[in-house]
Amino acid sequence: VVFNFENFNSGKIDLITNLRDLDYNFPVIICANYIPQAAIEAIQKMPKVVLIEKPFEAKDMWGIASKLVQGKKVNQRVFRRFYTNQSATVEKTSSGETINGQIYNLSRGGAYVELASGQVTAGDLIKVTVRLDKVSRAFNVDAQVVWATHKGYREGKPAVGVRFVKTSDVYRNLLDKL
Repeated sequence: VVFNFENFNSGKIDLITNLRDLDYNFPVIICANYIPQAAIEAIQKMPKVVLIEKPFEAKDMWGIASKLVQGKKVNQRVFRRFYTNQSATVEKTSSGETINGQIYNLSRGGAYVELASGQVTAGDLIKVTVRLDKVSRAFNVDAQVVWATHKGYREGKPAVGVRFVKTSDVYRNLLDKL
C-alpha cells in the first residue's frame, strides 16, 4: 500500500496500526511533503513501513518498492534527497585515515558517497569534509556509516550511505569503545 499525504502527522499513524490489526502484513510506503519528528520515531518502530519525503524521483520509489516486494531490508529514508556532484574527503575517526570521494546524493539526515577505495565499513564513525569551491568554503560534518558496498551506482566505485550525527555522539561512541 502507498499512502500519499500533504502532511503526515501522528494522527495518521492509526491508519497503519489499523491495517496491522486487520492482519495486513504487506509493506507500506508513506509519501508526504512534511513529516514531523514524532511521526518519524513512531513509524521507525513499525516493521515494513517506509517514509519518503516529497518530492522524490520515480527511480527512488521503484527502488524502494522493489526491495520491499522482494523482502529485502530498506533503510528508512525520511528526508528529501538532493542530487549533487561535490568533491569530499572522508576521514575515519578511529584511525585518521583519509579517503577522497564524491557526494552524489545529500539530505538533511545523511549522504551517499562514492570513495576512491573501500576501506570504510558499516558502523564506522567518519568526518566528511565537503569543499565548495564556488564560495571558497569547506564544511565538516560528523557521520556514521549505515551501509557500504563495493560497487556504487554512479561511478561503480566503493560507496557508503552515511547518517549525520552530533559531535557529542561521536565522543560518546569513542569512549564506549575504551
